[in-house]
Amino acid sequence: MIANILRAETAEKHKELESLMFVNEIMNNSLSTEAYKKLLTINYIIHQKLENKLANMLDADLAEKLQMNDRLKLSSLEKDLQYWGIDNLTLPALNFELFVPEKNVAAVLGALYVLEGATLGGNVIKKHILANPNFQGAEDGLNYYGVYGEELGSKWKTFVSILNESVPEADYEACVNSANETFDNLIKLSKQLG
Repeated sequence: MIANILRAETAEKHKELESLMFVNEIMNNSLSTEAYKKLLTINYIIHQKLENKLANMLDADLAEKLQMNDRLKLSSLEKDLQYWGIDNLTLPALNFELFVPEKNVAAVLGALYVLEGATLGGNVIKKHILANPNFQGAEDGLNYYGVYGEELGSKWKTFVSILNESVPEADYEACVNSANETFDNLIKLSKQLG
């Protein structure tokens, strides 16, 4: 099953990204609002550059099966930027070449695996951020991390199930490479904005 292979083969990149994305500060409720703004900016830039491209690369049947329209997170990120006073027109340009997968189901799903997986911890992250004194009363600025609300678990299960049935073994490598390259986009941007 490709989902298990992806988890194993991207574990190193996932760990590196977590170390750059303030996971410890989130979990021990000490995240600063400046660090949170950086997280939002990273997620916004990557979603702004990839989300629609990836959605448009899927054929109509697969996009419908995935309910892609309900998975787009850019508007939630835009609300958060607005709440925190971040002007999305003045964000820095990338100082690296963004990886965009070729139009191939396995590669596109590999990239989406990373973007979807990023929301998996969203409810836990949101709970920790709200428990942090720096964020008292700031629930309106946490749209991205609560994007799926109660549907989080079911949306992830659906994604994994479609991923597993849509990627043939011959395309496992393309899927894994795309996921790792997408993690690299996030890692490089985290370092650039660091």
